[in-house]
Amino acid sequence: MQVVPTFLPDFWKNFARPATLFHMLQFFLNPWMLTGLLGISLPIIAHLLSRRRFDVVEWGAMQFLNPSRKTRRRLRLEELLLLLLRIGLVTAIVLAATRPWIPGGWLSAYRSSGSRTVVLVIDGSNSMSRTDGVNTLHHRAIRRATEFLQSLGSDDSVAVIDARDQPIALVPSPLSDLQTVTTELSKIPSPAGACAILPALEKAIGILGRSSAATREIVVFSDQQGNNWHTQQEADWKRFDELLKLPSVRPRVWMVNVSSQSAPVRRNLAVGKVTISRETTVPGFPVRIRTDIRNSSDTETSVPVRLLLDGQPLAGQQQQISIAPNSETRVEFEYTLRTAGNHVLSIEAAPADDAWTIDNLRHVAIQVEPSLPVLLINGSSTSVASDQDTYFSQLAFSSIEDGTPWVTTRVLDAAEVQPADFSSVSAVICCNVARLSPAASSALAEFVARGNGLVIACGPATTAESFDACFVQSGLMTPLQVLRNRDAAPQAAELVHVAPLSIQPGWLERFRSDPSRSFLKATFQRWTVFRSGPASAVPPTSVRAAIPNAGTQQDSGNPTATPAPTASAAAPQSSPPVVLAQLTSGDPLLMELRHGKGCVLLLTSTLNRLWNDLPTRADFVPFLHEAIFHTTSVRSSRNVMAGESLVMTVPRPPKTAKRQIPENPAPDAAQMRTETQPEELLPSLRFRFVTPDGQVREPESDSSSSPPSGILPGPVIPGVYKASVLSDGNNALAEQSFVVNYDQSEDQYEALTPDDRARLTTNDRVRFTESLEELRKRMYGKESITELWAALINIFLLFLVAELLLTRRIILRGHGADSAVADSSNRT
Repeated sequence: MQVVPTFLPDFWKNFARPATLFHMLQFFLNPWMLTGLLGISLPIIAHLLSRRRFDVVEWGAMQFLNPSRKTRRRLRLEELLLLLLRIGLVTAIVLAATRPWIPGGWLSAYRSSGSRTVVLVIDGSNSMSRTDGVNTLHHRAIRRATEFLQSLGSDDSVAVIDARDQPIALVPSPLSDLQTVTTELSKIPSPAGACAILPALEKAIGILGRSSAATREIVVFSDQQGNNWHTQQEADWKRFDELLKLPSVRPRVWMVNVSSQSAPVRRNLAVGKVTISRETTVPGFPVRIRTDIRNSSDTETSVPVRLLLDGQPLAGQQQQISIAPNSETRVEFEYTLRTAGNHVLSIEAAPADDAWTIDNLRHVAIQVEPSLPVLLINGSSTSVASDQDTYFSQLAFSSIEDGTPWVTTRVLDAAEVQPADFSSVSAVICCNVARLSPAASSALAEFVARGNGLVIACGPATTAESFDACFVQSGLMTPLQVLRNRDAAPQAAELVHVAPLSIQPGWLERFRSDPSRSFLKATFQRWTVFRSGPASAVPPTSVRAAIPNAGTQQDSGNPTATPAPTASAAAPQSSPPVVLAQLTSGDPLLMELRHGKGCVLLLTSTLNRLWNDLPTRADFVPFLHEAIFHTTSVRSSRNVMAGESLVMTVPRPPKTAKRQIPENPAPDAAQMRTETQPEELLPSLRFRFVTPDGQVREPESDSSSSPPSGILPGPVIPGVYKASVLSDGNNALAEQSFVVNYDQSEDQYEALTPDDRARLTTNDRVRFTESLEELRKRMYGKESITELWAALINIFLLFLVAELLLTRRIILRGHGADSAVADSSNRT
C-alpha cells in the first residue's frame, strides 16, 4: 500500500500517485524521449571529475597567497550555477524533443484543430426580439455566431439555417469561406413569427449527411423558449434519434443560451390570429373581425385595442379591455367597407409595458368585389316565375335599398346549362336540379375544383338516381348517397326547426347568437336524408371513367355542344362532409365539403316555399348572402400559414367563349348562331412581391396558365406581403395584399423546464451551454492543445548563452588570479 505524506498539498498528493504519473504521460507527444533525462548525469559527473584534476600539496608559504573566504564562496556559487545551467541545457533539449503540450485555454484560446463541418441554426422567433435597450437577443445570437466562426480553422466549413416556422437554409452547402458566411449572417431578417427547432435540426442533419468531415456539429443559438422545442412530442424526437444515426459520423447538437444575461420574462401581451367572417365581400356588407388577446403574466392587465384599415386607425373602432392573469380575452369588431379592392384589416394592442412588441399587431386580408356573379340553375322548367325553384333566390339577391345588388345573378334551366356558362361566374346555386348533361356535370366539378363555390338545394326531383347522375359520377359529391325524402309528422306536437345548438361557429354564428332570430323559427315539412358513401359503384377518382364516352358524347338536346373535358388520372378528391346545422329531428340540414380548392354547401331542403317557410323569413336574405360569400371566400387564399405559397393571378378573358343559342324552339345545326368573344392578348407581364422586411422578389410568371399567375413559393416571414402585376412599362395593372400567419404557441412564452432539458439530453440529443466560451471548451477541449517545444527551445538558447557567458567569466577571473600568484612568487 502506498503512503502519501499528509503534509503535501492536494495537487501534489494526486500528482504523486502512480496512476496520476501515468496519466501525466499523455501530455507528451513523444514520451519515450523522456529517457534522455538520464543525460542530466553527464554535467554532474563532469563537475565532480573536474574537482579531482590535481593533487593538493600543503605548503605553508601559500597560505598568504590563497584567495579570501568571500572569493572562495563566490567561486563555488559560480561553479554551482554553471552546473545548474548545464543540467538545464540537457533538460530543455530533452523536453523539447518530447513535445509536451497543455490543453487550450491556458496559454491560448480554444480552437478547432481538425476537419469539421458546422451548421449554425439561428432562432428567428418573436421572443428573440426581446431587447436590453441596446441590442435584441437576435442581434446577440448573430454576434455570437460570428465570434464562433473565429475559432474555426481553415479546413472547416460552415452552413447557416434561419429557424422559423419553416427552416430556411441561407447557406445550404457548407462553405470554407468564413467571410462569406459572416456576410450571410448579417443578412438574416429580423425575428418574426414562430420557430420550429426540430425541423431545423432535421434539415441540418441532411446538410451534414453530404459532408465528408471527420467531425460534424450543429450549434443552435436560441433563448430557450420551450414552445420552440416541442419536447412533449416524444415520437418526433425518437425519429430524430434515428436520423442522428444516418450520417457516417454522428453529429453533435449544441444549444447556446443567448438570454443567460437577460432579465426573466415577467409579462408578454400577444394578439392572436385574426379571423374574419368572410374573406370576400362587397361594399356595404358588414364583416366581423375577431381575435383573442393573451396576457402571459401573473397580474391583471388593462390594454387599449383598436382596428386599423390599410395601416390607418379607424375612428370609433377602439376598445379598452381587461385581461386576467395568464388568460386570454376575445375582442370583436364589426366594420363595413365602402370601396372595392383588396384591403388589410389589423387589430393592434398597445400595452404600457411588454417583453416584446412584435406580437401586438396582427393582420387579415379581405377582398371587396363590386359584386359577385352567380349562376342560378333552375331544376324545373315553368313559365310561371313564382313557381320556379330559383324565384326566391332571385328576389333575395335583388333586394337592396340603393339599387346596386351585392350579387348579380343569371338564371338558366338545367337542360340549357353548358360548360361555357361557368367561365364568368364565381358561384353556382343548383335548385332542385335533377338533370345535367354529362359535359355540364363534369365542367361543374372542375369549376368547383378550381376554387369556386357551389350551393346545392334539394327538392322533389332529388332522387338517388338524379343526384348520382348530376353530382356523384363527376366525382364532385362522392362521399354522399341519397336515401329518401323524409316528411315531418303531420300531427306532431312540436314543429321541425333548426336546432340552435347544432349550428357550428363561423359564418352561421350570427344566426344562433340570438334565440329570436327568424332563421331558428323557420319550419320544415320535408327534407332529403343522406348517408356517407357513393351511390354508384363507378370509381370516383376518374371523371372519364364515370362518364362513358365523356370525350365524344354530345348533349342530346344540342348535337354540337362542347365535348366534356377529360379528367386527369389524379382527379381532385372530395373531403368527408361536415354538418353545419341540424334539424330538431336530428337529420342534417346544411352540410359542407371541399372538392379540390372549392367549397360545396348542401341544403337538404328547398330554397322555395315547397318544403319549408324559410324564404318568407327575414333571415333568408342574409343567410343566402352569407352562404355565397362563404363559398367564394375559399378561393381567395390571401390569408395563409407560413410555408404556403402565395399565388397572384390576373383575370384574363377566355381565348374563345362560345355559347350556342337556338334561334327557335326547334333548332337544327344550320339555325344555330354563335356568340364569340375574341381572344384578348395581354402584354408581357411581371409579378412583384414585397416582403414584410422590404425585400423585393420577382418570381417567374406562368403566362401559359389561364389566368396568368405569379407564385411566391413558401414564404416563412409572417406579415403583410404586397403583390403587383407590372406591364412592360412598369405600370401596375393589379395589386393585391397577402397575410402570412404563424404558429400562435410562440406568443405564450415558457422557458425550458428541468424536465424539458432532461428529455432533450436523453441519448445525448442536445448539449446545453450558457456561454460561447463554454461551448468552445467543451467542443475543442480534447483537440485544442498548445505545444511547448518552441518555448523550450528558446529556454535552451537562453541557458546556452548564459552558460557561455558564465564560463567566459570564470575563465577570465581564473587567468587573472593565476597572474597575480605568479607575480607574487617572482617578488618573493
